[in-house]
Amino acid sequence: MSATDPTTSALLKTLLTARDGYVSDGELARKTGASRETIRARLEPLRSEGFRVERVADCGYRLTQKPNSLNPWATAAFLVGQEEIPELIFLSSIDSTNDHAARLLAHNYDTPFFVVTNEQTKGRGRMGRKWHSPPSRNLYLSFASRPRVNHDRIRLFTLWMGARIARDLGQWLGVRIRLKWPNDLYYEGRKLGGMLTETRGDADTVRQLVFGVGLNVNQRREDWPAELGNSATSLREIMGQSLDLNRANARLIKSVWSAYGPFAAGSVRRPFEDLWPGLDALRGRSIRAEMGGVVYSGIASGLDDGGSLIVKTGSGKLVTLNAGNVHITTTD
Repeated sequence: MSATDPTTSALLKTLLTARDGYVSDGELARKTGASRETIRARLEPLRSEGFRVERVADCGYRLTQKPNSLNPWATAAFLVGQEEIPELIFLSSIDSTNDHAARLLAHNYDTPFFVVTNEQTKGRGRMGRKWHSPPSRNLYLSFASRPRVNHDRIRLFTLWMGARIARDLGQWLGVRIRLKWPNDLYYEGRKLGGMLTETRGDADTVRQLVFGVGLNVNQRREDWPAELGNSATSLREIMGQSLDLNRANARLIKSVWSAYGPFAAGSVRRPFEDLWPGLDALRGRSIRAEMGGVVYSGIASGLDDGGSLIVKTGSGKLVTLNAGNVHITTTD
């Protein structure tokens, strides 16, 4: 039985979201469209996955225990009612979700799909930097497709995906998440997450695309490596409490998938231009940027049509950067 079995997913979602704890037999049957016998049968594989469900006469069923880590059944349950989602490939541990997605693409695995893991042993960001990826605290996933688009279409891709993720997470949690060009999710000057887009193709066409996201969810400040303690944050720190990893995972998956559709259709420029001004963590800030071994200092002044960063130097000259590292040198 698949973790995406619709009856099991609907059953689990009803138990996970029950306000009063117990759900009557009749309500479960109504929400799942299944008989009472089928419901009882569907509970067995959930128990083997670490879910504990009790039934009390005249009260119904109640979920008394659920896994603390990412779980395909729980994530699928929180995706019930959403538009059809591509295949979710869950792994307890992997070197890198981007690397695993690339290996699957190389072996002609059907696309699109997501790779999701509870832990990365060799997680990485831009320029091969290590991405801190401890188990059972944060989200690490990659989305893979074969878009067959020209290379110019990819220039805005990471920024567009990041803009949608920042907007969607911010609306869900009621906080303002922003983007630090070119690929970081930020909250009040601290890094909340990062994105890594990798492509393969020929001179004219992008034929394989892997988009990876690392999102800090339940990381505690005291558990960060020393070099990250003053620069990183997590949703737990922002909200003051732990979040359900599977609910957050479903939100992130939905956001990535819903953002990919407009990209594939070639219709992201106008909506991106509408979103970006409210999400730009750099505009108007004093920054120090390095590209190709050259260092530029000045004021971040927005983006050009291709998503490159515009910097106004002290002499008033406008410099356009299409890649590089950026450091904010002043506070708000």
